[in-house]
Amino acid sequence: MRELDKKAMGRRIRQIRLTAEMRQWEIARLLGTTQSAIHKYENGVVPEPRRLVEVARIGNTSVEWVLTGHHWENGSEDQPRITPELLETACLLREVEADERVRLSEALRIMREAARAVQEEMGSEDAQSAVLAEQLATHSTQTVKLLEAACRIQKAVLSQVTEDAERRLESPHIAGGDAS
Repeated sequence: MRELDKKAMGRRIRQIRLTAEMRQWEIARLLGTTQSAIHKYENGVVPEPRRLVEVARIGNTSVEWVLTGHHWENGSEDQPRITPELLETACLLREVEADERVRLSEALRIMREAARAVQEEMGSEDAQSAVLAEQLATHSTQTVKLLEAACRIQKAVLSQVTEDAERRLESPHIAGGDAS
């Protein structure tokens, strides 16, 4: 058995991150770790197993490839584990609060049902229904992204209003005029 080339492993982790068009802090947030930990991984520190598995999933590859640069041929699946779209959605959803996720999930479910209804209405063999369903699915994805952005803006505004109110409550005021 060959010794693990940690520098090469680090280069593969970096390659996965760059292929996913992510910055170190973005992949760190997705993995539930710090940017400095990602920097260490990319420079040859072996991640803990659960993070190694997630890095492999992000790269649509195997843990073996991340560690050694080789794929295990027998029993490997040719299907990608995570699509770029799913990865992007996961990154966005990680920023959304749990109650907001429930609302977004419900909105997406309604849009999927609408797409399915359109497809059934037009006939499953009708090419136009496939086009309409695809357009509705694309619209659904864009709507979810807009809803997520609106939630982030709402949070930022609420945070700012709260901070302003706290500052006003903490600042001394003179009641009833001049104290001299």
